[in-house]
Formats: sequence, C-alpha cells, structure tokens
Amino acid sequence: MMRKRILLKIVPLALLFSFPLTAMAGQDKKSTAFDNVKGDLSVMVLGSGGPVATPAGRASASYLVDGVPRILMDAGGGAYKSLAMAGVDIKDLDIVLLSHLHLDHTGDLPSIIKSMYFNNSTYNLKQKPSAFPPGRTAPFRVFGPGANRVPFPLDIGANEGVAQYPATSAYVYKHFDLNTGVERYLNVFSRAINGGTFNYEAHNISPNWQVYNPTNITPSGVDGLVIKAVGVNHGPVPALAFRIEYKGLTIVYSGDTSSKKTNMKGNPLLNGGNMMGISEGADLLIYDTSLATDTLPNPSLKVFYNLHTTPSRIGEVAHKANVKTLLLSHITPLTEGKIPQVETLIRAQGFTGKILEANDLQVINFEQYDH
Repeated sequence: MMRKRILLKIVPLALLFSFPLTAMAGQDKKSTAFDNVKGDLSVMVLGSGGPVATPAGRASASYLVDGVPRILMDAGGGAYKSLAMAGVDIKDLDIVLLSHLHLDHTGDLPSIIKSMYFNNSTYNLKQKPSAFPPGRTAPFRVFGPGANRVPFPLDIGANEGVAQYPATSAYVYKHFDLNTGVERYLNVFSRAINGGTFNYEAHNISPNWQVYNPTNITPSGVDGLVIKAVGVNHGPVPALAFRIEYKGLTIVYSGDTSSKKTNMKGNPLLNGGNMMGISEGADLLIYDTSLATDTLPNPSLKVFYNLHTTPSRIGEVAHKANVKTLLLSHITPLTEGKIPQVETLIRAQGFTGKILEANDLQVINFEQYDH
C-alpha cells in the first residue's frame, strides 16, 4: 500500500551563517542562505521576533514562502535586512499577505517594494545591457484585513467614529498612491529606475473571527495554488490567519491571535475557533509564541495576554487540527530563552508532532514522496 509522506528539512543555522553576504552587483556571487532553498515549496524565516527590540537581534515578523509564485507573509522591521543577508532576489515577488497592520508586521514593506524595482532593473540590464530596461509590468498584490471600525475611546481625545485601524486597501493607497501617498515618490522613482510602472493591487478580507468562514483569496495565474484567509481575534485589531496549499503541501500562519474560544456573547466558538479550522492537517503551522505561561504572571501584562496565545492553546490547536510540524515564532522577551518551558505546556495538550523554534534566516524545505 502506498502512503504519502511529507519530509521537512531544516537547514542548520550554523551552516547558514557560515556563508558570506550576497555580492554586490558586478561581483562574483557568493553562497547564501537562499542557495539552500529546495523543492516545490519552502519557508524562509525573515523575522522570528515580536514588537520589542532585544539583544537577541531578531527581526520582527516576516516569512518568505518560496515556490511559484513567491509569497511574502508580513514584513516587520528587519525583514529587509534578512532578505539582503539571505541573498534573495525579489524581482518576481508577487503576493504580500498582511496578517494585520501593526508595525512589527508591516514596517519594512516600503523598503522591500523599493528593492523589488532595483532587482528588476539589475535583471533587465543584464538581459539587454544596451537598452533601457522595460521594467516590471506585473502588479504586486497585497491581501490583508478589512476594517472592523472599532473606534478609539472618546476620553483620550479622539474624534467620534474614528476607527483605530484602516482597511488594508486604505493603508496601501495612503502609502503608494501617486497623488496622496506618503511614499508616492516610489511611483516616479520606480519608472526612473527601470522604465516600468508602479502597479499594485490591495484587497480587503473580512476579519470577522466569530464565525468560521474562510475566504479564498487565490490570485489567478498559478496552477494548483490555493490561498485562504480567516479572521482571528487580536483584540480591537482586525487580523487574519492564512493557509497556503500548493502541490500537496500546506503552510498555515497564525499572525497574532489570542487564546479566545468564545464569541462576543460569551458562547463557545464553533469547532474550537478559527485557528482550529484553518490549521486542519497543516504540514507546517507558524504560531504566535508571545507568551511563556498560561497564567498571567503580572497584572501589567493583562493586555498582552488578551492579545496573544498561551502555550496550552497552541498545543490544543496543533493537536486537534492534526498538525505535523509546529514552528514557534513571534518570540518576545517573555518567551526568549523559555521555549523548552513552552514546549512542555504544548506537549501536555497531546501534541506529538515536531516542534521547532524559529530563528532568522532559517530555511525549511519540504519534500513529498511515496513509498
């Protein structure tokens, strides 16, 4: 009887950091972390940290899914540097998935987009050195949460009805729109660099976390690719989790989410909540690991505990969803150095799959075969 198995291969960090940085244009190319990306689908950790800068030196949340097409999941501060160190050429970056609009998940997006046009210019000049390069014409496509219209409290001085967070489309347009964007120079800059046009699309996905109703956001043009998004609870923040399926492999990314298992009325969420549903059968589940304990260690951390996931909740989701490998990421000062403690609480929920601690520039490859 033939059984399908998925092999997951992790490139050791010691090997990755032994490689020199990417050579500058015109110099000989040196080996980099990107050279270790293999197979139909892989994940490179660009940022394994959270919102706090620490001596551990982790970049904030960001992950590059390499395959066809290339997908960027979040772009927190430091992701740009990780891309450079990894030797990744992002001229063909096609899809950006934003879990939510906190800076530790979006801060390096403009820098990455700018680099994308430089990468296209370098490529085009190599193809036709004597001609002005035609540049990139395909748009980059951004998918993220729509607005939930939760207002600021009036007692802090906010105008009535002002929402705490915009929709993703408003966020993107207010950055890059030719006439009104704060980064509007990129429209002209990109044309001057490579003679192309600055094309982009922004799509809003419902962040409703109280019902399990995943949205298929698969862009056209890639056979066999399926991308789904579902709302998750992150307090007042509109937030999404993502599921990527390609050639029999499944990657799920939680973004930032709480342990909440009841809806606004206090009733249990159906099927254990949206993270349970979106994670079903995942080969790799990348989970928000901001908390090292299940109980509140300090009253000052109450808000943080309301916004993020406890280790036992991670274990419950991974076990009941039959996840194969769990990647603990979004490491914060609360969890730095305490991953063994987190793993113990996860195992106590019955999860028997593989558990990995995410680190910047880590490469996770998959191979599929029958035996």
